[in-house]
Amino acid sequence: MKTPWEAFINWFDGVPISLRRYLAHIFRICTTDDTSRMAARPEDSLEGFRNWAVTLDFPIRIAARMFYIRSIFDMVIFHHKEILAGTDCFSGQPGKDNIIPISLRQWEDILESWKELRNREMTDTYIHSWTSWMINLQMETK
Repeated sequence: MKTPWEAFINWFDGVPISLRRYLAHIFRICTTDDTSRMAARPEDSLEGFRNWAVTLDFPIRIAARMFYIRSIFDMVIFHHKEILAGTDCFSGQPGKDNIIPISLRQWEDILESWKELRNREMTDTYIHSWTSWMINLQMETK
């Protein structure tokens, strides 16, 4: 059984680097309260996001992290056209200097691969089932 966490990391690592940077950067912008971090370079956002995403933890916290990531990525990926049209609002710096342009074709590919992941290991049912299984497994070992 592939865990939701493993499935997400495999998917994320397979995304072209420019898209990973962009997704991690928008995730940071959407989730931080520290406005100074909004102006960070996308490379820094990627490193911080990936380090946070791969951190092992209790099953319920991993599940919560997967739901959190999924909700932000859903918004960004499903609404990429609107977000791209308003990139100035998300860049954190004037003139889009810290965002690498991403082609429409790349977005279409990522949209399809995201939908596939969402319909397999990132569904509510799959994440909840995995979490229950892990919690039960932990309880048996006590």
